Amino acid sequence: MAAIFWPDAARDLVEYVLLPRGNDRFWAYGYDAIVQAAFVPSNVDDRGARSRPAGNQVSDAASPPTAPFSSSDRCGNVAADAAADALIERIERAVEPTASQRDALEQLRTAVALVIERINATCPGAAPATFAQRLTAIQDRIWAMHDALLTLRLPFETFNNALTDDQQRRLRGGAPDSAPSEANATDGRAQRCADPAAGTADGIMRAIEQAARLAGQQRAGLDALRLNSAAMAKLVAGSCPADPSLSPMGRFAAATDRLDVMLFAVMSMSPALQQLYDSLDDKQKAGLTRALRQGRPSGPAGGRS
Repeated sequence: MAAIFWPDAARDLVEYVLLPRGNDRFWAYGYDAIVQAAFVPSNVDDRGARSRPAGNQVSDAASPPTAPFSSSDRCGNVAADAAADALIERIERAVEPTASQRDALEQLRTAVALVIERINATCPGAAPATFAQRLTAIQDRIWAMHDALLTLRLPFETFNNALTDDQQRRLRGGAPDSAPSEANATDGRAQRCADPAAGTADGIMRAIEQAARLAGQQRAGLDALRLNSAAMAKLVAGSCPADPSLSPMGRFAAATDRLDVMLFAVMSMSPALQQLYDSLDDKQKAGLTRALRQGRPSGPAGGRS
Protein backbone atom coordinates (compact mmCIF):
# COMPACT_ATOMS: atom_id res chain seq x y z
CA MET A 1 0.00 0.00 0.00
CA ALA A 2 1.43 3.38 -0.95
CA ALA A 3 2.88 5.47 1.83
CA ILE A 4 1.01 8.55 3.00
CA PHE A 5 2.91 11.80 2.69
CA TRP A 6 3.92 13.27 6.07
CA PRO A 7 1.98 10.88 8.35
CA ASP A 8 2.52 12.96 11.53
CA ALA A 9 1.92 16.33 9.87
CA ALA A 10 -0.46 17.72 12.51
CA ARG A 11 1.74 16.77 15.43
CA ASP A 12 4.98 17.94 13.82
CA LEU A 13 3.58 21.33 12.81
CA VAL A 14 1.69 22.19 16.00
CA GLU A 15 4.46 21.06 18.32
CA TYR A 16 7.07 22.99 16.34
CA VAL A 17 5.29 26.35 16.49
CA LEU A 18 3.79 26.13 19.98
CA LEU A 19 6.08 24.21 22.31
CA PRO A 20 9.24 25.52 23.98
CA ARG A 21 12.19 24.68 21.73
CA GLY A 22 9.73 23.42 19.11
CA ASN A 23 9.82 20.05 17.37
CA ASP A 24 12.48 19.79 14.69
CA ARG A 25 10.83 16.82 12.96
CA PHE A 26 8.90 19.48 11.08
CA TRP A 27 12.10 20.24 9.10
CA ALA A 28 12.73 16.63 8.08
CA TYR A 29 10.29 16.94 5.17
CA GLY A 30 11.62 18.72 2.12
CA TYR A 31 11.57 18.47 -1.66
CA ASP A 32 13.01 14.96 -1.73
CA ALA A 33 10.20 13.73 0.52
CA ILE A 34 7.64 15.18 -1.91
CA VAL A 35 9.13 13.38 -4.92
CA GLN A 36 9.60 10.14 -2.98
CA ALA A 37 5.94 10.13 -1.90
CA ALA A 38 4.79 10.86 -5.47
CA PHE A 39 6.75 7.95 -6.95
CA VAL A 40 6.30 5.40 -4.17
CA PRO A 41 5.41 2.11 -5.90
CA SER A 42 2.13 0.36 -5.26
CA ASN A 43 2.05 -3.03 -3.53
CA VAL A 44 0.58 -4.84 -6.52
CA ASP A 45 2.08 -8.30 -6.93
CA ASP A 46 4.42 -8.69 -9.91
CA ARG A 47 2.56 -11.85 -10.94
CA GLY A 48 -0.22 -9.63 -12.31
CA ALA A 49 2.03 -8.22 -15.01
CA ARG A 50 -0.10 -9.61 -17.82
CA SER A 51 -2.94 -7.30 -16.91
CA ARG A 52 -3.27 -3.83 -18.34
CA PRO A 53 -2.23 -1.12 -15.81
CA ALA A 54 -4.54 1.67 -14.77
CA GLY A 55 -4.09 4.89 -16.71
CA ASN A 56 -1.34 6.65 -14.77
CA GLN A 57 -0.46 4.28 -11.97
CA VAL A 58 3.11 3.49 -10.97
CA SER A 59 2.51 -0.21 -11.38
CA ASP A 60 3.00 -3.03 -13.84
CA ALA A 61 -0.43 -4.52 -13.23
CA ALA A 62 -4.04 -3.54 -12.88
CA SER A 63 -4.62 -2.58 -9.28
CA PRO A 64 -7.18 -4.58 -7.34
CA PRO A 65 -9.75 -2.52 -5.47
CA THR A 66 -7.95 -0.75 -2.66
CA ALA A 67 -9.30 -1.79 0.72
CA PRO A 68 -10.30 1.17 2.89
CA PHE A 69 -8.31 1.59 6.07
CA SER A 70 -8.52 3.85 9.04
CA SER A 71 -6.67 7.10 8.49
CA SER A 72 -5.51 6.79 12.10
CA ASP A 73 -3.73 3.58 11.14
CA ARG A 74 -1.79 5.34 8.36
CA CYS A 75 -1.23 8.75 9.91
CA GLY A 76 -0.98 8.04 13.62
CA ASN A 77 -3.93 10.33 14.24
CA VAL A 78 -5.39 10.73 17.69
CA ALA A 79 -8.61 12.53 18.57
CA ALA A 80 -8.14 16.26 18.00
CA ASP A 81 -9.52 17.26 21.41
CA ALA A 82 -7.26 14.81 23.24
CA ALA A 83 -4.20 15.94 21.27
CA ALA A 84 -5.02 19.60 21.93
CA ASP A 85 -5.50 18.97 25.64
CA ALA A 86 -2.15 17.19 25.90
CA LEU A 87 -0.32 19.99 24.10
CA ILE A 88 -1.97 22.77 26.13
CA GLU A 89 -1.02 20.92 29.33
CA ARG A 90 2.62 21.09 28.24
CA ILE A 91 2.31 24.84 27.67
CA GLU A 92 0.65 25.22 31.07
CA ARG A 93 3.52 23.44 32.78
CA ALA A 94 6.02 25.69 31.02
CA VAL A 95 4.43 29.09 31.69
CA GLU A 96 2.15 28.46 34.73
CA PRO A 97 -0.63 30.81 33.49
CA THR A 98 -2.58 33.02 35.86
CA ALA A 99 -6.37 32.95 36.07
CA SER A 100 -6.60 36.04 33.86
CA GLN A 101 -4.50 34.34 31.17
CA ARG A 102 -6.60 31.19 31.00
CA ASP A 103 -9.29 32.59 28.70
CA ALA A 104 -6.65 33.25 26.05
CA LEU A 105 -5.19 29.79 26.64
CA GLU A 106 -8.62 28.20 26.18
CA GLN A 107 -9.08 30.04 22.88
CA LEU A 108 -5.73 28.65 21.81
CA ARG A 109 -6.78 25.14 22.82
CA THR A 110 -9.91 25.45 20.67
CA ALA A 111 -7.82 26.60 17.69
CA VAL A 112 -5.32 23.76 18.18
CA ALA A 113 -8.09 21.14 18.19
CA LEU A 114 -9.57 22.67 15.03
CA VAL A 115 -6.33 22.66 13.03
CA ILE A 116 -5.42 19.13 14.14
CA GLU A 117 -8.83 17.93 12.97
CA ARG A 118 -8.44 19.70 9.61
CA ILE A 119 -4.96 18.32 8.97
CA ASN A 120 -6.03 14.83 10.03
CA ALA A 121 -8.92 15.05 7.56
CA THR A 122 -6.43 15.18 4.68
CA CYS A 123 -5.09 11.75 5.57
CA PRO A 124 -6.87 9.63 2.93
CA GLY A 125 -9.11 6.76 3.93
CA ALA A 126 -7.55 4.70 1.13
CA ALA A 127 -4.02 4.77 -0.20
CA PRO A 128 -3.74 6.95 -3.33
CA ALA A 129 -3.32 4.37 -6.08
CA THR A 130 -2.31 6.55 -9.03
CA PHE A 131 0.42 9.07 -9.64
CA ALA A 132 -2.05 11.93 -10.06
CA GLN A 133 -3.85 11.02 -6.83
CA ARG A 134 -0.60 11.00 -4.90
CA LEU A 135 0.38 14.45 -6.20
CA THR A 136 -3.04 15.78 -5.22
CA ALA A 137 -2.83 14.22 -1.75
CA ILE A 138 0.60 15.77 -1.16
CA GLN A 139 -0.61 19.19 -2.20
CA ASP A 140 -3.78 18.93 -0.07
CA ARG A 141 -1.74 17.98 2.99
CA ILE A 142 0.64 20.93 2.65
CA TRP A 143 -2.27 23.33 2.03
CA ALA A 144 -3.97 22.11 5.23
CA MET A 145 -0.81 22.76 7.22
CA HIS A 146 -0.42 26.20 5.63
CA ASP A 147 -4.01 27.13 6.50
CA ALA A 148 -3.53 25.77 10.03
CA LEU A 149 -0.89 28.41 10.71
CA LEU A 150 -3.34 31.15 9.75
CA THR A 151 -5.89 29.72 12.19
CA LEU A 152 -3.38 29.37 15.03
CA ARG A 153 -1.49 32.62 14.70
CA LEU A 154 -3.97 35.13 16.21
CA PRO A 155 -5.03 33.09 19.27
CA PHE A 156 -1.41 32.20 19.96
CA GLU A 157 -0.26 35.81 19.56
CA THR A 158 -3.04 36.93 21.92
CA PHE A 159 -1.96 34.39 24.52
CA ASN A 160 1.73 35.18 24.08
CA ASN A 161 1.11 38.92 24.50
CA ALA A 162 -0.74 38.26 27.77
CA LEU A 163 2.34 36.59 29.29
CA THR A 164 4.93 38.28 31.45
CA ASP A 165 8.52 38.58 30.27
CA ASP A 166 9.50 35.64 32.46
CA GLN A 167 6.64 33.48 31.09
CA GLN A 168 7.60 34.34 27.53
CA ARG A 169 11.18 33.34 28.30
CA ARG A 170 9.94 29.98 29.56
CA LEU A 171 7.79 29.58 26.44
CA ARG A 172 10.96 30.12 24.40
CA GLY A 173 12.53 27.26 26.31
CA GLY A 174 14.67 29.53 28.46
CA ALA A 175 16.92 30.42 25.51
CA PRO A 176 18.60 33.83 25.83
CA ASP A 177 17.94 36.44 23.17
CA SER A 178 21.14 36.38 21.13
CA ALA A 179 21.98 36.21 17.46
CA PRO A 180 23.80 33.04 16.35
CA SER A 181 27.34 33.26 15.05
CA GLU A 182 27.90 32.46 11.38
CA ALA A 183 29.43 29.08 12.27
CA ASN A 184 26.65 28.17 14.69
CA ALA A 185 24.03 29.30 12.17
CA THR A 186 25.49 26.99 9.53
CA ASP A 187 25.63 24.07 11.98
CA GLY A 188 22.08 24.77 13.16
CA ARG A 189 20.74 24.78 9.60
CA ALA A 190 22.54 21.53 8.75
CA GLN A 191 21.38 19.71 11.88
CA ARG A 192 17.80 20.95 11.76
CA CYS A 193 17.12 20.37 8.09
CA ALA A 194 19.08 17.19 7.40
CA ASP A 195 16.48 15.44 5.23
CA PRO A 196 16.63 11.63 5.69
CA ALA A 197 15.37 11.40 2.10
CA ALA A 198 18.03 13.77 0.74
CA GLY A 199 19.05 12.85 -2.78
CA THR A 200 15.93 10.78 -3.35
CA ALA A 201 14.61 13.03 -6.12
CA ASP A 202 17.83 12.73 -8.12
CA GLY A 203 17.89 8.98 -7.50
CA ILE A 204 14.36 8.63 -8.84
CA MET A 205 15.31 10.62 -11.95
CA ARG A 206 18.19 8.20 -12.53
CA ALA A 207 15.86 5.25 -11.98
CA ILE A 208 13.47 6.63 -14.61
CA GLU A 209 16.31 7.05 -17.07
CA GLN A 210 17.80 3.59 -16.50
CA ALA A 211 14.75 1.41 -15.85
CA ALA A 212 12.36 3.04 -18.33
CA ARG A 213 15.00 3.17 -21.12
CA LEU A 214 14.00 6.60 -22.34
CA ALA A 215 14.64 7.76 -25.87
CA GLY A 216 14.20 10.89 -27.99
CA GLN A 217 11.79 13.43 -26.57
CA GLN A 218 11.41 11.47 -23.35
CA ARG A 219 15.11 11.78 -22.58
CA ALA A 220 15.11 15.49 -23.42
CA GLY A 221 12.09 15.96 -21.17
CA LEU A 222 13.82 14.14 -18.33
CA ASP A 223 16.96 16.25 -18.69
CA ALA A 224 14.92 19.43 -18.39
CA LEU A 225 13.00 18.00 -15.47
CA ARG A 226 16.19 17.10 -13.62
CA LEU A 227 17.48 20.65 -13.90
CA ASN A 228 14.20 22.08 -12.61
CA SER A 229 14.06 19.45 -9.88
CA ALA A 230 17.55 20.35 -8.64
CA ALA A 231 16.57 24.03 -8.55
CA MET A 232 13.44 23.23 -6.51
CA ALA A 233 15.42 21.09 -4.09
CA LYS A 234 17.84 23.97 -3.55
CA LEU A 235 14.98 26.44 -3.10
CA VAL A 236 13.26 24.31 -0.45
CA ALA A 237 16.55 23.63 1.35
CA GLY A 238 17.20 27.38 1.47
CA SER A 239 14.00 27.93 3.46
CA CYS A 240 15.54 26.23 6.50
CA PRO A 241 16.15 28.84 9.21
CA ALA A 242 19.75 29.23 10.37
CA ASP A 243 18.80 30.22 13.91
CA PRO A 244 17.93 27.13 16.00
CA SER A 245 16.53 29.32 18.81
CA LEU A 246 13.75 31.28 17.15
CA SER A 247 11.08 32.94 19.26
CA PRO A 248 7.59 31.42 19.13
CA MET A 249 6.42 34.04 16.62
CA GLY A 250 9.66 33.53 14.72
CA ARG A 251 8.81 29.82 14.44
CA PHE A 252 5.42 30.77 12.98
CA ALA A 253 7.13 32.90 10.34
CA ALA A 254 9.72 30.21 9.56
CA ALA A 255 7.08 27.48 9.24
CA THR A 256 4.94 29.70 7.00
CA ASP A 257 7.90 30.42 4.72
CA ARG A 258 8.76 26.72 4.55
CA LEU A 259 5.23 25.64 3.62
CA ASP A 260 4.93 28.48 1.08
CA VAL A 261 8.08 27.23 -0.66
CA MET A 262 6.97 23.59 -0.50
CA LEU A 263 3.61 24.51 -2.01
CA PHE A 264 5.37 26.42 -4.78
CA ALA A 265 7.60 23.42 -5.44
CA VAL A 266 4.84 20.82 -5.60
CA MET A 267 2.53 23.05 -7.68
CA SER A 268 5.36 23.96 -10.07
CA MET A 269 6.72 20.45 -10.50
CA SER A 270 3.47 18.46 -10.57
CA PRO A 271 2.58 19.22 -14.23
CA ALA A 272 6.12 18.38 -15.40
CA LEU A 273 6.29 15.19 -13.33
CA GLN A 274 2.84 14.15 -14.56
CA GLN A 275 3.74 14.88 -18.19
CA LEU A 276 6.90 12.79 -17.98
CA TYR A 277 5.08 9.93 -16.29
CA ASP A 278 2.25 10.03 -18.85
CA SER A 279 4.83 9.79 -21.66
CA LEU A 280 5.91 6.33 -20.43
CA ASP A 281 4.31 3.30 -22.00
CA ASP A 282 3.16 0.27 -19.99
CA LYS A 283 6.48 -1.54 -20.32
CA GLN A 284 8.43 1.49 -19.17
CA LYS A 285 6.15 1.95 -16.18
CA ALA A 286 6.61 -1.69 -15.27
CA GLY A 287 10.39 -1.33 -15.34
CA LEU A 288 10.25 1.81 -13.25
CA THR A 289 7.97 0.16 -10.68
CA ARG A 290 10.32 -2.78 -10.27
CA ALA A 291 13.32 -0.46 -9.85
CA LEU A 292 11.53 1.66 -7.24
CA ARG A 293 10.39 -1.39 -5.27
CA GLN A 294 13.91 -2.79 -5.16
CA GLY A 295 15.52 0.48 -4.13
CA ARG A 296 12.76 2.11 -2.08
CA PRO A 297 14.47 4.34 0.48
CA SER A 298 13.38 4.71 4.08
CA GLY A 299 12.66 8.04 5.72
CA PRO A 300 9.80 10.56 5.91
CA ALA A 301 8.10 9.78 2.63
CA GLY A 302 8.48 6.08 2.99
CA GLY A 303 6.76 5.96 6.31
CA ARG A 304 7.84 6.26 9.90
CA SER A 305 11.05 4.53 10.84
